[in-house]
Amino acid sequence: MSRHPASDPLRALAGRLSSDPRYMAYALAAYRRQEGLSEGELAGALGTTPELLVRLALCLRPDADSPLFAEQLGELADFTLTVEAQLAHILRQVDSLEALASLPAAAPEAGGRREAPAASSLTGLLAAARDREEEAEESADEDRAKEDLAEEG
Repeated sequence: MSRHPASDPLRALAGRLSSDPRYMAYALAAYRRQEGLSEGELAGALGTTPELLVRLALCLRPDADSPLFAEQLGELADFTLTVEAQLAHILRQVDSLEALASLPAAAPEAGGRREAPAASSLTGLLAAARDREEEAEESADEDRAKEDLAEEG
């Protein structure tokens, strides 16, 4: 299977932009690291192709605090044929972890210095939150099943 010749320079550019927070390449790379996803898995999660994922990476990252955020997000999703809700989720997660990482640690380190928590510990925090959500959903499902049995009996 051969790649389109123009995709390699664009992919290289997207790689260089992955360290610039103004671009979607940065947010996509951060999300991939947080979730341990390959490029193909990320494309699948967004409902798009790897080629269109490169197109998305080259776009400016919308400002979540802007009143135009929803409109910009919709335009990005349309332009790259991605699932808008999943794209919003990715941006929210990356923004949240960046905000958490910029907070000082709760306990001062030796010498009175405070350090930001490590990104890997924040990823674990999100994983724990997801586990709690899954447990709550399972508990609710069990409660509904018990109610259904009680109604039948």
